Amino acid sequence: MHAPCAYQTRHAAGDALATHRHRTAYAALVLDGDYLEASADGPAECVPGSLILHPRFHAHGDRFGRRGARVINLDLPPGLAPETVTVLRVPALAEAAAVFARGAHELPALVAACAAQPPAPLHDWQRPFLDALRDGDAPIARLARDAGVSLAHASRSFLRSHGMPPQLLRRELRCRRALALLAGDAPLAEIAARSGFADQSHLTRALRGFAGLPPARLRRQIKSVQDGAAPGMRP
Repeated sequence: MHAPCAYQTRHAAGDALATHRHRTAYAALVLDGDYLEASADGPAECVPGSLILHPRFHAHGDRFGRRGARVINLDLPPGLAPETVTVLRVPALAEAAAVFARGAHELPALVAACAAQPPAPLHDWQRPFLDALRDGDAPIARLARDAGVSLAHASRSFLRSHGMPPQLLRRELRCRRALALLAGDAPLAEIAARSGFADQSHLTRALRGFAGLPPARLRRQIKSVQDGAAPGMRP
């Protein structure tokens, strides 16, 4: 099996990519330009020297700045896939680009030398809104009212900062929770309840849309990685 190869992507000034999902884990290193990555993790300001580690099935949209951007990307084997998206700052851009060119096996050492990049700011009302969205079933309109904003304003704000409106964001967060629980041995009906889905059938439909596979097959994949993969990066 050949080691994953790095590849570059170029984006013109003012370009935008609608929210899309990557089924494989990958790392991205910004070489020049800038863009804003919006996902359920919140906005990430990506500038030269930003290293973004994405887990499998990560969904995000991108808005590119006035100079566009040039990015080097590297698909990650299962043993190096991060558990959550992580945004770091590399100590030396040229050296980091050379690591990408040599292959994923050198990434753990690069990650260990990086510093965490501060998260982009959110509006004060967004964090409690997100907590309520993730953990409860209250209607979106009520959450907006409790936050002191209109439903239209909440939808526009989350579409800009997180790449999706609140209803889709709730489903994304619940699918992520279910995916994490599939690493254990809980019955699927219990996972559905703990993740906020109405029942096991609802969970199955949501995960098919999220990952393209039903929960049982996803669990087998996760267990296979756990049993056979080398320790991954823990930034």
